[in-house]
Amino acid sequence: MLRKLILAALALLVLPMSSALAEVRIGVGIGVPVFRPYHRHHYYRPYLGVYVGPPPVYVAPPPPVYVQPVPAPVYVQPAPGQPVVPPPPVSPPPPR
Repeated sequence: MLRKLILAALALLVLPMSSALAEVRIGVGIGVPVFRPYHRHHYYRPYLGVYVGPPPVYVAPPPPVYVQPVPAPVYVQPAPGQPVVPPPPVSPPPPR
């Protein structure tokens, strides 16, 4: 029984205490050490605070358009009682 207890304690010491990371890296060796930082994807944590939204949009009817009435046409007529004289006929000049 002591043997099983020692074996269980040894198995617990071998296991890592942190969670395992499963990352895959593929690289090409060129003989010169070139270090490039590998960035992990961090999850977005929203900040607690006040949200300032866009300003409100006010919709109003268009201003009224006033149309001025067109004045009526004025017709000139001769005064009554005056005879209308037709213009003299225009004839071609006589031949010579």
